[in-house]
Amino acid sequence: MGRSEDGVVDPAARDQYLLQVTAGPSYDASTHTTVAVNGTSPHTIENDLMTCYLSVKIRDYHGLPQNSPSTSPYFSHPMHASDRYSIGFSFVPKKDIPGKDLVTGFDFDHSIKDRLPPGFRYAMRIVTTMLDPGIYSDAYSNKPYLYGPALSSFFTFRIGEHTSHESVESQLATMKSDSENVIQEGADGSGQRIRADLKIPSKSSKRRKNFLKPDSLEGFTFEAGRLYQADFFNPYLDFANFALRIPGFSISVVKYIDNKTHQLRYVLKNRATEEVLFVVIFTLLFGQKLEEARAEEAGETREGTEATIAVEKQTSERGRPQTSSSSETPAPSSRSSSAASDTSDGEREGRPAATSLASSIYSGFAYLGFGRTASSSESSSVSSSPERQKKTLNERVDDMDASKMEEYLKNKHSNAA
Repeated sequence: MGRSEDGVVDPAARDQYLLQVTAGPSYDASTHTTVAVNGTSPHTIENDLMTCYLSVKIRDYHGLPQNSPSTSPYFSHPMHASDRYSIGFSFVPKKDIPGKDLVTGFDFDHSIKDRLPPGFRYAMRIVTTMLDPGIYSDAYSNKPYLYGPALSSFFTFRIGEHTSHESVESQLATMKSDSENVIQEGADGSGQRIRADLKIPSKSSKRRKNFLKPDSLEGFTFEAGRLYQADFFNPYLDFANFALRIPGFSISVVKYIDNKTHQLRYVLKNRATEEVLFVVIFTLLFGQKLEEARAEEAGETREGTEATIAVEKQTSERGRPQTSSSSETPAPSSRSSSAASDTSDGEREGRPAATSLASSIYSGFAYLGFGRTASSSESSSVSSSPERQKKTLNERVDDMDASKMEEYLKNKHSNAA
């Protein structure tokens, strides 16, 4: 696939890949339906745990359905002028969920440990301790995951009225008229009393910091029958060009795609019970899968003809990534064969470089919403905050050898217990 000099996708080659967003009430793909990205109506998801009204917005969207708007008025709002995507949702729990148990994050249904560099486990221990003690992850399991407490990970969070006093439809209509369908930090109706009683800060950055404390999480309950609203957004995941844009450089994700790694899965779930509230899957379609998706979409909207299918097939064939075999799937990154496995020797070899790796992971997680740093659209302090935090991390880690780090981690967790 063509790439420009800054590492993102060459616009001339974009039709070789298309993004598809699906969502549903479980991990089972058969329960998912396609999300109308940048659409005007929410995508409704329902299961035994909640009813959810989901909206996915992507700037410069290029994907399926092919008649999707390329952008949304959301990105014209002053809060989101720099953001590239949003996963916004309003949900009503059907039973109480303890605040400490509701988590959000990303996971996979297959192993990725053959792609991880030496020292990764050690670096993750540094990151999760210093960035947010609530983050828990296992990159080496057969089903890797990275989750953080929902209350400290949501960029904006709003506590609504109980639906016995005001219907969901009425509350959503009010948001549409009062705030242009943009979820803002705060509360409505009796939700205001909840925020006041629990001393939840009014600013999103301070609310997120507040819920890094275990006591604050313990004191909050997502109440059955009450509307809650949250938005997860940032300027760094560029779905239009399939790139991660950290200030200073861009990383194209295309070269890492193979038959396993072409999906990004965003999850809201109950950590204690492992029950899933909803799952959003971002899939980068190419080759045969793209051909099938296009044909399916054409069949749903009009009576397809053999000529149309033939043209789509030719386009897909031209767009398939070049590999060393006739397979449609791009070859895995060369890192796969050379990356160290999860062994003590590999960890020891990687420790000299783990502090640098930890800094990169730390910054990346902070930019993506975990821990103390929020989206750059949230406040004017964001531009300096990541660098300040990264510097602090480097200063603290550089002064610690392996034994000191082990002692620090042990004391940290002992004090938190």
